[in-house]
Amino acid sequence: MPTPPELLLISAMLRTKDHVLPASRGISSGMFHAYREEYEWIEDYIAVHNRTPSVGAFLSAFDNVVLKKVDDVEYFCEQVRENNSSKVLASGLHNVIGKLKSGDVAGAIKQLNSASVAAEASFLGHGSDGDIFRDYEDVKAEVLKRKKKHKETGYAGIPTGFPTLDELTSGIQPGWFVVITARAGVGKTRSLIRMACAAAFSGYTVQYDALEQGRPEIAMQVHSFTSSEYGQGVFKSLDLAQGNGFETGAYLKFLQNMRTTVQGKMHVADTTRGAITQATMAAQIERNKADVLFLDYITLVEGVEDHQSAANLSSALKRMAGKYSIPVITAAQINRTGSGKAIQGLEDIGMSDRIGQDADLVINVQKFAKNVVTMRVVKFRHGPDGQIFYLKFDPNQGVMEEITYEQAMDLKDEDQDRSEREKERKFTPRKKGSFHAAAIAAKSGKTADGSKAAVGRSAARARPDRGQVPRKPSRSLQRGPVRSSEGVRLKRRA
Repeated sequence: MPTPPELLLISAMLRTKDHVLPASRGISSGMFHAYREEYEWIEDYIAVHNRTPSVGAFLSAFDNVVLKKVDDVEYFCEQVRENNSSKVLASGLHNVIGKLKSGDVAGAIKQLNSASVAAEASFLGHGSDGDIFRDYEDVKAEVLKRKKKHKETGYAGIPTGFPTLDELTSGIQPGWFVVITARAGVGKTRSLIRMACAAAFSGYTVQYDALEQGRPEIAMQVHSFTSSEYGQGVFKSLDLAQGNGFETGAYLKFLQNMRTTVQGKMHVADTTRGAITQATMAAQIERNKADVLFLDYITLVEGVEDHQSAANLSSALKRMAGKYSIPVITAAQINRTGSGKAIQGLEDIGMSDRIGQDADLVINVQKFAKNVVTMRVVKFRHGPDGQIFYLKFDPNQGVMEEITYEQAMDLKDEDQDRSEREKERKFTPRKKGSFHAAAIAAKSGKTADGSKAAVGRSAARARPDRGQVPRKPSRSLQRGPVRSSEGVRLKRRA
């Protein structure tokens, strides 16, 4: 005879000392039929002592119970739930048949409806709506876990790398749906990468799904941020992309050191090996045991074509965050109507208003100067919003760090001065055919006129000063007649 799932769950709870998971799954003594008295005793013990009873304490109260060597608490929670649903439905059908035999058709229909609702509620887990004034074990465990984590790391959740945001949120919490909004080219992807790096640097496992760029491009930007954080020097992402401007040996040494320096992991997937859908994201989370999912970005997911499909995906991502108890962080485009606004709100998010409605945290990124962006907390479901802070933003150098308002204004003034100086530069046109001549000279090691090419400092001396145009011989020294603009023939000077 198979062992009842009720006994298997009790055995697993006592062996693992886990009474929080059953409470979070809505398991109560009302779901027990063969071992209800035993489970009620366990509930009373937990209420008094705030912990799971020992095996010895349980057997002293129920010496006739033979415990099993099992430890999968979650699995047996579901088995108990299904068993209870079956018994509830069977009992309800028995009452339905009794009413039919007595001729009470209306009563039979009412009883059938009641039995089916009760069985479905138990099967789907709707029985987890316990009294929070008394059934608080799962909440208490979560609060204490966050307190311990904050004491150890300074954050209850996953840090973003932006001090103002981390102070406001104490890190991004499990189950949150976070959206970064901006116009094209302002820094959505870089913001996601910077936050992903901060999570990985803190020891978390990151799943990053790139729908706009390939895996190598994302990795080059990650290497730039990582070298800025840990390296002896910065490897510019543009240099890595162009294959120039860095020493190969130094880069290979940096990659080797990165294996041991970075505490966490970052799994990057792109669309080169197939579409990224809700199903693939769920599979990635389970396969890689991800602590956080980054999606770059929401409206590029396969199947998102209009307002309704974007709204459906937004809701699905919110549910996914809750199901796996991890943050899901994505980006969304600001539409044209919001492009000229000083403050871009939820109504300016492109494709669907539902994205902003579903989000727990919405952060808007705007350009302030060439190397400065602002971040504004547009929505925060769990606290105040409206905070604005400034970031020095030089992604090529691996820099995206928070600065003060005064520092932001200084950088803005420097950018304006630099822009004015660049406008004053004179344009030096190339001579016709110089591209071809330069290519020939590069191959032969000679200049276009056949002389040996200048190298090093001599090459610098050989170049004309910046902004000066080499003078051509005076037309008066050229042979042959020359006509003035009025067409009068001028005599050639001796």
